[in-house]
Amino acid sequence: MTTVIEALAHTVPALAAMRWNWSLQDLERLVVAAGRTYRAPSEGNVSCDFGAGAGAFLFGDEVTAVWLSLVARPTPAPVLARRDAFAAAVDVVTGLLGPPATPHPGPDPSAGWPVASGVLEVVDKPGALDLWLRPGPRRTAYPRNVVDLESAPTWADLEAGLADAAASLPAGTVVWLTDDLVLSQAADRLTVTIGGTTRVLAWPARGADYAELATDLVIWLRDEAGHRSPEELSYRSDLPIWHLPLRRA
Repeated sequence: MTTVIEALAHTVPALAAMRWNWSLQDLERLVVAAGRTYRAPSEGNVSCDFGAGAGAFLFGDEVTAVWLSLVARPTPAPVLARRDAFAAAVDVVTGLLGPPATPHPGPDPSAGWPVASGVLEVVDKPGALDLWLRPGPRRTAYPRNVVDLESAPTWADLEAGLADAAASLPAGTVVWLTDDLVLSQAADRLTVTIGGTTRVLAWPARGADYAELATDLVIWLRDEAGHRSPEELSYRSDLPIWHLPLRRA
């Protein structure tokens, strides 16, 4: 993560302060200010590559987005490892620009900050962690959920699935595992009510935080609530929950 932090520490202040008109003619000035080497696109291209994992997308003479790859990863990457890198990047940008104005928890989370010319966003996708500069916030959608329920889950399966699920809840989602165990995701925090007590994780949290939470929830379900197997469990929610290896009631 050292190279990511170094890249953000230099690039974010430059992109945040720069006023430009989103034209191809003005793009070189932005790229040079961000410490990159400008390479003009070939005629008819819809993108240009500045090397070292940076580039821009074009529509004619208009620039629609500028991006910097922070972490390239295999697909599918482990969810908790993704959240570690995402939280670290958000922490760096927050230290430079303050808390994000547009936090978007979810399977592919993002955090955005208004800057001089548009919105700067850290976006966590399965194949990459990127920094984007756009004229306005990106549109977020809830990706299609796929969970393999062909085999009965073990407690270990449930623990791993709960950690990934808790790390992937969109804002506004409420999940009932039992009447006494409820997860509620807001834009800036995950609140877990368990057996009359409340636990809060600030968003974005690290992978280890979600793993520890999942371990404690499984212990409570098995040892305190007395469930003999995850097969006895189902969940209630307005949305199908990513990664959770339980039936939706």
